[in-house]
Amino acid sequence: MSHDFQKKIILLLLLPCLLFFLPTRGPAAQDQDLTEFSIEELMEIKVTSVNKKKQRLSDSAAAVFVITREDIRRSGVTSIPDALRMAPGVNVARIDANKWAINCRGFNSRFSPSLQVLVDGRSVYTPSFSGVYWEVTDVLLEDVDRIEVIRGPGATIWGSNAVNGVINIITRRANDTQGGFVQASAGSVEKNMVAARYGGTMAKDKFWRIYAKHRARDEFDRLSGEDAGDDWQINQAGFRMDGQLSLTDNFTLQGDLYDGHIHQDLYLYSQTSPYMDEFPVKSDVSGGNIMGQWTKILSGTSEMSAKMYYDAMHRSEDILNEDRHNVDVEFQHRFGLGFGNDIIWGLRLRHSSDDYSGSKVAFMDPVSTTELLYSTFIQDEISLLEDKIKLTIGSKFEHNDYTGLEIQPSTSLLWAPSEHHRLWAAISRATRIPSRVEADAVIYLSGMDTAYGPLYSRFVNNEDQTAEILWAWEAGYRFIPQQSLSIDLALFFNDYQNLRIYTPQNSPYVDAENQILIQDIVLSNMSNTRSWGTEISVDLATSKQIKWTLAYSLTYHDYDNDQDYEIDFGFTKHQVSLRGRFDLTENLTLDAWFRYVGKTNAVCAFSNTAIYEIDDYATLDLRLGWKIRPDLEFFLTGQNLLRESHLEFVQEAFSYPVEVPRSAYAGLTYKF
Repeated sequence: MSHDFQKKIILLLLLPCLLFFLPTRGPAAQDQDLTEFSIEELMEIKVTSVNKKKQRLSDSAAAVFVITREDIRRSGVTSIPDALRMAPGVNVARIDANKWAINCRGFNSRFSPSLQVLVDGRSVYTPSFSGVYWEVTDVLLEDVDRIEVIRGPGATIWGSNAVNGVINIITRRANDTQGGFVQASAGSVEKNMVAARYGGTMAKDKFWRIYAKHRARDEFDRLSGEDAGDDWQINQAGFRMDGQLSLTDNFTLQGDLYDGHIHQDLYLYSQTSPYMDEFPVKSDVSGGNIMGQWTKILSGTSEMSAKMYYDAMHRSEDILNEDRHNVDVEFQHRFGLGFGNDIIWGLRLRHSSDDYSGSKVAFMDPVSTTELLYSTFIQDEISLLEDKIKLTIGSKFEHNDYTGLEIQPSTSLLWAPSEHHRLWAAISRATRIPSRVEADAVIYLSGMDTAYGPLYSRFVNNEDQTAEILWAWEAGYRFIPQQSLSIDLALFFNDYQNLRIYTPQNSPYVDAENQILIQDIVLSNMSNTRSWGTEISVDLATSKQIKWTLAYSLTYHDYDNDQDYEIDFGFTKHQVSLRGRFDLTENLTLDAWFRYVGKTNAVCAFSNTAIYEIDDYATLDLRLGWKIRPDLEFFLTGQNLLRESHLEFVQEAFSYPVEVPRSAYAGLTYKF
């Protein structure tokens, strides 16, 4: 880690440390149990990710699904990626012990470029590969308020790369996490996990919390049964402060730090025979962020806010060494304009700098650079027929350094014919811009010995790329006939244009400098794709003690490529999730979670066809919770119980397939 990077991390630490010198008073935490709500009340949960303003879930003209804190706790998941399996239409697949592939409605890969992911509105999407490092995208799960999952474009609000969906992980305010929390657990794969958090007050209407967590996970196995060498551990800490400056002014200040070590066995090219070899690699990862937000309420229908954050990351591994620093500034204003108009507009400026010095497999030219993105958006929600119809129109105008100006409009219509029925439809245009690797990298993927000498296959960048474009047509229906039942249905048709595909050059050529044969693979915008399908979620309470949640998605697709190079990957036709929550006694709960995932194809450089076929699989998780006392709970969780192990996905290159094993862990939670 560089000296400058260390100084920035230390500065991030100083602010939360000051909290220890302030007079505090930490009352016991008062947790709101969402299982006490009726299903009808759960549909009244306020969401903010659809239109960047609070609105009822049932009144959102989008395919949105909310994962609550209680869903996370009772499911027994230990990471954000595993929690996302609850949402219909979201493809979640574990590659190995420390990597996931996640996307909405197809095109799944380790770095899914068309999914925008945020934590409290802060983007964690990396411009390096256009995707998310899920292994370091984490929060204390106890502090998650909800996860809002939007399937379908969100580019009018969130900008480029919010093509297939938007995931916003929203944490609780500091005043909702007062008192102490400690959790410790251990298991067969989840070797040990420890987390602690404490919250208190600084003054009237000003609250704070600090947290720290550690986790270590064991390695998985390859298809051959050998150890995959992918064990890892990570430490994380952070703080949050919320308060009122006046009756109309609110502020939030929060930050996080992480540091970890990730092991993996990578199959990399070598300049000597046998030209490809396996290397045990330890990747060092670290980073931090700090974000401040101010909101001023101007009236009952008007408010404005400003947000600024800085985040930094360091990643050292044999494929690519990366240091990245981002500064993001946003301003937003919402106001009413009579005649039923609710207008929201905003500005954003993002500055990103990187340095890839010391990379051994992926070579960047230039090694370091800076990127500037700036944008504005405006959106108007028009109420008609005494608020029974809401028409929303808007557009994002965004400029980036790769493709210039991108315009991303959308129109949606919501109709509420009665109290229990909602119908909606939307048309959107979204774009995905190239990543730094796609524009500036040369990556050696493989090497082999031939009669003419060593032959290397390498990915070559292409600066002359246009943005990928999606035109999306969506429609949905929500039905809440009674307090014990809700049904949410979504239909979609996606028309993708200018998709990038990997095109091999006609024949190998001799590299004059190194006297070796090279087969170049170049990216080009030569593919058009269509996909369509349906997603449904059903909540049913058969009694006060038993509740069920069903999520199902069906996805079809086809391709229209000028060069007949298919990119048939990342689509799963059928996905099923069924969760049952059983309150056996006042202090004893049982949760069961069955999942089925259909056949999937993944891109794999080590396959003769470049496509790896993954069989369908079914799995079952069980969690038993026992409240020994109101402030003390014991839990026992078993995961992937139906089979000893199963394959979910493969990485595009550099490693062989790894199976996800059956596992179990147990622990204690104490609140004070």
